[in-house]
Amino acid sequence: MEELKFVLKTFAFTCLLIVLMQVKVGGASIESHSFRWLQHSTVSQWIQSAAAGGAMAIKNLSGHVKDGVVSTVDGFQEGAHEKAVR
Repeated sequence: MEELKFVLKTFAFTCLLIVLMQVKVGGASIESHSFRWLQHSTVSQWIQSAAAGGAMAIKNLSGHVKDGVVSTVDGFQEGAHEKAVR
């Protein structure tokens, strides 16, 4: 029963917050003001640059792994060809 109360209170709080975020201040809603603030904050810019660096690292790593696998497979194929020719 306590869990249901928690879920209902959380749902009511969320609905109230959504309604209050639609109030317009200076021609724009509080929601758009907070969204703009989040986009331009230094923390979000730091997180964005860290994510971009991580994506670039994953791209480089996958390229190196692919090149390693291709060279290993090519080496095996060349060795098999030399054994077959003997």
